[in-house]
Amino acid sequence: MNKNRMILAVTGGVIGIAVLAVSYLVWNAWAAKIAALEGDDEEGEKGLETLRADIEKFSRLGVKNNVYPSAESEKAINAQAESMTEWMAGARRLAARGDRVYEKTTPPAFKTFIVRDAKRLASLPGAVSGMLTQPDFAFGPFKGYIAGGDLPSDAQLAELQRRWDDVATVTETLSACGVSELVDVKFKAAEKKAEEDESNARGNRRQARKKPARKGGAKADADGAAKTVSSFSYEFSFTARPAALVKVVNAMETCDRFVSVEDFSFRRDKDAIAESIGADEKKGDSASTGGRRRRRGAAVKVAMDETENAAAKSGIVTDPVADAPFSVTMTVTVHDFKSLEDDEKKGEEQK
Repeated sequence: MNKNRMILAVTGGVIGIAVLAVSYLVWNAWAAKIAALEGDDEEGEKGLETLRADIEKFSRLGVKNNVYPSAESEKAINAQAESMTEWMAGARRLAARGDRVYEKTTPPAFKTFIVRDAKRLASLPGAVSGMLTQPDFAFGPFKGYIAGGDLPSDAQLAELQRRWDDVATVTETLSACGVSELVDVKFKAAEKKAEEDESNARGNRRQARKKPARKGGAKADADGAAKTVSSFSYEFSFTARPAALVKVVNAMETCDRFVSVEDFSFRRDKDAIAESIGADEKKGDSASTGGRRRRRGAAVKVAMDETENAAAKSGIVTDPVADAPFSVTMTVTVHDFKSLEDDEKKGEEQK
């Protein structure tokens, strides 16, 4: 083989290798492009077309729900979450503005205190000779401590201090609203509510552990979840005129102490309007014989005519101001968020 043929053979071989290399590179690039567009089933990777379809789906959902899946939306959601956390903290401070702490005491000192304080509460303004209660009223569950010789145990003192303060707060509110008479006070069981509060607190703690850390937010969530609300329910029975009853409901919902009205009912023992138009006479007529019913019916009709004529002349059938007050039964729950107890504990820890 001469020199020229050798050069041509080498050149052809180099060109062939180059063509094969370029062909491989082109094929590899094309395969990579196809894989990028359509995805790789073996590797489990999504392609561009699949991602575009997902983006279009999410975009449609975002437009529908006014949340577009983007960095700006994530930033806005985080900002709203921070605002919500701040709002919840502010709401809790507002709700806890009436929280209280009580000094440690002894059973004899507590008995002396509530005997003296019961006299003060009983003498608040009311319609019982100018006082709120009857002279022998002893505030229901506290009767043994006020009118008897009972002494609470040391384990009961903290709860009794809190409960007496709750009863005193509601009693003062009733008197300030113009209630006629405080008739009875009862403790209402709140075991179910306490269990629900504890269950909610445990759920909040679990959520706080699962959530990713936010700047200043995770600590607030954990602190808020760890706090529990101390709630006690009471049933108050009292008499009040309509205006005073409305004031009581409004005062319970707006006082500094967080008080919620769970339930209440009111009634009048007598129907003044029915009595005015002779309803009792009609009832007596229906129980009598036929002839007597007719005679009494005629007499009732005359009496009713006279009542109607008198009402027509005076313009008043019944005077609400002169009517007997409502008999009211109201169940309230007094909540304490233990904010002052937490502050006291922090102060002791710092010392």
